[in-house]
Amino acid sequence: METLFEYVINRFINNLIKVSLMEIRELDLPIPYIQRLEQQGYATLYPPQEQAIEKGLLSDANMVLALPTASGKTLIALFALIKALQEGHKCIYIVPLKALAEEKFSEIQNLDINVALTTGDYDSSDYYLNKYDVIVTTSEKCDSLLRHDPHFFHDVHLIIADEVHLLDDPGRGPTLEMILSKMKHKRILALSATISNAQDIAQWLHAELVESTWRPVPLRSGVFVEDTIIFEDGEKMILSRGDPCVTLALHGRETGQILIFVNSRRSTRAVAKRIANHLPSSFQPLTFSHSIYQSDLTSLSTHGVGFHHAGLTRHDRTLIETAFKENKLQILVATPTLAAGINLPARWVVIRDVKRFYRDMGYYFIPILEIHQMMGRAGRPKYDSRGEAILVSKKEEEVDMLFHRYIHADPDPISSKLASQSALRTHLLALLASGYIRCQEDVRKFFSKTLYVHQNGEPLVYDTIGIVQDYLEQHELITGFSATAFGKRVAELYIDPASAVILREALSQQAPPFGILHALAACPNMSSLYLRKGEFTRFDLMTEQGSDRFLLPVPDAFEEPDRYELFLSEVKTASLLDSWINEIEDNSICNTFHIGPGDLYRIRETADWLMYAFIEIARLFSYPQTPLRKMRIRLKYGVKEELLPLVKIKNVGRVRARTLFNAGFTTVNKVDQAPLKELSLLLGEKIAGSIKQTLSSF
Repeated sequence: METLFEYVINRFINNLIKVSLMEIRELDLPIPYIQRLEQQGYATLYPPQEQAIEKGLLSDANMVLALPTASGKTLIALFALIKALQEGHKCIYIVPLKALAEEKFSEIQNLDINVALTTGDYDSSDYYLNKYDVIVTTSEKCDSLLRHDPHFFHDVHLIIADEVHLLDDPGRGPTLEMILSKMKHKRILALSATISNAQDIAQWLHAELVESTWRPVPLRSGVFVEDTIIFEDGEKMILSRGDPCVTLALHGRETGQILIFVNSRRSTRAVAKRIANHLPSSFQPLTFSHSIYQSDLTSLSTHGVGFHHAGLTRHDRTLIETAFKENKLQILVATPTLAAGINLPARWVVIRDVKRFYRDMGYYFIPILEIHQMMGRAGRPKYDSRGEAILVSKKEEEVDMLFHRYIHADPDPISSKLASQSALRTHLLALLASGYIRCQEDVRKFFSKTLYVHQNGEPLVYDTIGIVQDYLEQHELITGFSATAFGKRVAELYIDPASAVILREALSQQAPPFGILHALAACPNMSSLYLRKGEFTRFDLMTEQGSDRFLLPVPDAFEEPDRYELFLSEVKTASLLDSWINEIEDNSICNTFHIGPGDLYRIRETADWLMYAFIEIARLFSYPQTPLRKMRIRLKYGVKEELLPLVKIKNVGRVRARTLFNAGFTTVNKVDQAPLKELSLLLGEKIAGSIKQTLSSF
């Protein structure tokens, strides 16, 4: 974070940049692209952008950019991309999230570049993508394309890896590391937040490093305690006592928009309500989707307040983000997931909580880099002369700790997370199945390219590789250094090998519906719902009374108590899916299982992916697939088996299918023969006409 001296210097630089910075039209880039950038408001380069140009951005050099939020990383990437296109090269732009992929796709498309967006369907070769000059994708989709064809990106010259500090993330990090390790023979441009070991990452990628703390809007940080903000430069601001978030929100809104970060979903809604109670209802209400949050979100929006977390529907998250960008919401209370998402700056950023609850671990401090990302949202380019980031201290004794731990601290170093067995078993199988590794020497050669070996040396990772190889061999996924037919298909399906082993174990000639759902819930790829207080007895009884419904063995509650409790959490997840396919209303499911509509959507999406894999594994081992196929359709639409014929009709989902069925139209043929007038009374004239038109073309 900035000292007072740095703050003054940055303000001085900001006053000079209008005359001192290079103009983008001076760059050796095609005029049409420069003109489109100028139309979007780009005219001169920021200092870090000039530094990137000076270090060879427009040549063929690899480069790591470690820069603060809003310091111009995306424009640097666009310069490199445009230069590559000018030289006849193709590019791939890798981001961690679908929302970010859509944002980057839109930015590139606005330059009239031949660009494709691909983020889903992991069991597809997608050769149509070869006709595009630029592909925007997520790490997982990129990895899946390489699994289907190791030479898929043969014609790609430039790899742009956004948010590369996520190499440190246990979930996404190993996938990104494997992609970059495979692509080290190509040109790599890695974009990162400011990290303490950026030089180490640059050395791993044989790259030039552009590192800076410069921001277009200087950041002033401080800590709020009782009634006072204590800024890092020594200045103090006296406010009022009371709820810190309310106090800071009411004060901060006088100068601009405010982002408030809290550590739980429940807190986002509670804090937003407390703030709204002090504000007039002077904004137009926003139109949110029908969900358990609709009433609160709509009411809050009339006060210019919103809340944001991963449990909201995608429609509602996007609506809130857009409304905040357009100043239709002045105050937004969010969980830290927002800081890692799309660009959403504010005049003030307030961080109420610096600890987060981790399942089975309790409360731990949030990593420094994550806090810095939240703080980095403070200061809106083109609107603010500076931004304020305020951490909330619950008591006087914590003030120095917050300054020391977060404001004055260097960001966290990035370390490889590849050596976990769960990551290695997935990626080692993929390497063997796609032919990257064919012998022990290939193992050494490939892993010598990884960040893990770069940081830790070879012996440690090879010990874990040996354990993982034994696991894959034991479960007949590989033989020696070759993948079996089972192993190859599992790698293509893009699921954890442990999930595939579970699904193979669950194969049955007679597969009961609940047993199928539990098999999906038991897979590592499915995040099981944890048991809340008092739920053990409920799901224990359900397990005891329905033991014949399971395809997988039930652990002994006395001999394996931990495993049994995990089994019950799987039963809970299966029960949620069972409620969905038995047409329980979405809001009722959310209330019963204490989840948000966004969670329900993600669980259903994961279940569909695993259900597809289950069908493919059953096909491979010549087991009946009909019950599994029926279940996949039921999971897709959330219907009982009797509605399966009706949901095949275009524009007929679970609600319309049930309406038709209850009215006596139980088959497609009966719907086809029904008078248009009768269908119109049930479904509306427009929908009825569409259905009739669809059926007439059968």
